[in-house]
Amino acid sequence: MSRRVAVYGAGSWGTAFSLVLADAGCDVTLWARRADLVNAINRTHDP
Repeated sequence: MSRRVAVYGAGSWGTAFSLVLADAGCDVTLWARRADLVNAINRTHDP
């Protein structure tokens, strides 16, 4: 069963929590407030 999860906040805690969820097999969407942070994450991480 696939689980879809959204994490609001892409600071250190939100990013770490997202990685734990992804490693557990969840389909994670990470939400961030700052566009520059979103662009940096999208450039360096696989979807």
